Amino acid sequence: MVARFLAILSLHAAILSALFFYGSATDELPSPERSSPTILVAILARNHAYTLPDFLGYLERQDYPKDKLSFWIRTDHNEDDTAAILRGWTDNVRTSYANVDFYSSTEVTYVTPNPFDMPDARYTQIAQLRQKALDAARAANVDYLFFVDCDNFLVNPSTLRLLVQENKPIIAPLLTVNNESRYTNFWGGQDQTGYYKRTDDYIPIATRERLGCFKVAVVHSTYLVDLRTQHSTGLVFWPPAKGFHGPVDDVVQFAYSIRQQGLEVYVLNTHEFGYLLHPMKYSSLQEAADAFTDYKLKTLVFHPLIPRSENIPAPSKPKDNVGLDAVFMISLARRPERRNRMLACLDELAFNYTLFDAVDGRELNQSYVDSLGIHYLPGWRDPWGERPMTMGEVGCFLSHYTIWEKMVEQQLKRVLILEDDVDFEPKFKKNLRLLLDETETLKLDWDLIFVGRKVLNWNEEELITGSQMLVRPSYSYWTLGYLLSLSGAQKLINARPFDNLLPVDEYFPIMYNRHAEQSWADHFNPRNLNAFSAHPLLVYPTHYVGDAGWYSDTEPPPEVLEVIRKKKALEEQASKSASGGQVETAGADGPDVTVQSTEEVGTMEHKQRLLREQVKREELEALRAKLKKLEL
Repeated sequence: MVARFLAILSLHAAILSALFFYGSATDELPSPERSSPTILVAILARNHAYTLPDFLGYLERQDYPKDKLSFWIRTDHNEDDTAAILRGWTDNVRTSYANVDFYSSTEVTYVTPNPFDMPDARYTQIAQLRQKALDAARAANVDYLFFVDCDNFLVNPSTLRLLVQENKPIIAPLLTVNNESRYTNFWGGQDQTGYYKRTDDYIPIATRERLGCFKVAVVHSTYLVDLRTQHSTGLVFWPPAKGFHGPVDDVVQFAYSIRQQGLEVYVLNTHEFGYLLHPMKYSSLQEAADAFTDYKLKTLVFHPLIPRSENIPAPSKPKDNVGLDAVFMISLARRPERRNRMLACLDELAFNYTLFDAVDGRELNQSYVDSLGIHYLPGWRDPWGERPMTMGEVGCFLSHYTIWEKMVEQQLKRVLILEDDVDFEPKFKKNLRLLLDETETLKLDWDLIFVGRKVLNWNEEELITGSQMLVRPSYSYWTLGYLLSLSGAQKLINARPFDNLLPVDEYFPIMYNRHAEQSWADHFNPRNLNAFSAHPLLVYPTHYVGDAGWYSDTEPPPEVLEVIRKKKALEEQASKSASGGQVETAGADGPDVTVQSTEEVGTMEHKQRLLREQVKREELEALRAKLKKLEL
């Protein structure tokens, strides 16, 4: 009985000791002021000058106590400024952290034709360097070793604290490429060779369909290793653990060592921690830098502005407008989040742009509109909302119109006009240059070229003769991005749009004579705008109606539109009832017009849903026609 009591007492003591040492899993995130374990951050860098300003910027913003952080940084075999950037950064931050150990090797142990090639010698060298980092962490008697590759970006400033709080032997924050790619920094399983194997729980974890801290087979690129446990003393990278017969690869070798020590590996996805670049083999440093620019432009759509390091000089890019006289970006001053994102994008693209303060519809009234001599197009109603123009749409038209006037006044021959909700496609600037070069090669007489728009009928559009990038646009919506020539600006002004004002994205198709409503078009003459469109498009909207974060400064509030739609439905019902006709009602066989959220759902959602269905039907019909021709 006494023995049983002592055993229970011993067990309770062990539990209390463990809780004291590891902490409770349900504790709130400790504040930086509380005692924190020490961490050595290990960084290996080669030919990554193009990522370092952003990579280091994110690291600097980790809210972990700096006196508990040390850095161990090694670089070698560089063909760019990686070593110089890291040397400058370490010199500037040395006094801010517990310790900074930097070494740049000039020894050449292998030669490759491509700066990103990975010969066997490089795989061996990486494993050896990771082992040296592990040895350095043990010698420094730190609590944790944190590996982070310099193409991994820790957007969440609490990443380190959240990982430490989990008290796992080896744990990684979930890092993803984007919403489309399933590449991450963990493997759900391993095949017979030791490499990646897809498991049933991989996708739910990678997409954060399931949230939590999950046991997985392998983590790589960015992960935290607890060095306080007895089992951690047997972890090795190089030479490989006894009994290992797999490939020379630090990821596979370390995973084997972890299993040999009886330890488990975890990935944490309770928060959005950041992102990593997809491992691509680039042919040159410039190609890699260009691809990273494209990736940052996409990242800026969903994440805050990238915080470049304050401890290294800002990289300079020569400004280049690809032969255009000007690049205008239209933005409302009261929308700083959109403006700042777009300015960051244009800086990344190295455009010498002009910021144009949009005319704000909220500051307009009918008296001011009348003073400008503006008259609305008689009988115009939004085709989908059955409403007159909003002041937001008036402000939008005035913004574009003012730029057209500036072009004529300053005799600007060719300009690019962008709105502030643009999502740039990869290689935007290169493709824009190719498009302009093609207009020269074809001696194309153009007034307007869409680089982004809402296409209503792809089936009606074909590439123009001799072109690889240009089509004649059919009836389209949106003015988020377009090229305009001086002759085009003059034509748009000469048609006197203020005499019959309607939204600018309705005005364009009228002026190139492809509008669906002939009665509206008849108010404008001549309709001789020579318009083309990039195909495929070079920009798209950052958000669509119904997306989180979507809002409109031109459309009226959804609840107002709903009242209009209901009123119209009642009028149609009354009209058909009086004539004995059948009334179509919204339901399983008809369009759904129920407003589910007054902030995100409105007539534009209904409009886009119908347009998407129309495009799908037309694409299917076009495909069937092509198949029929092939069969014949």
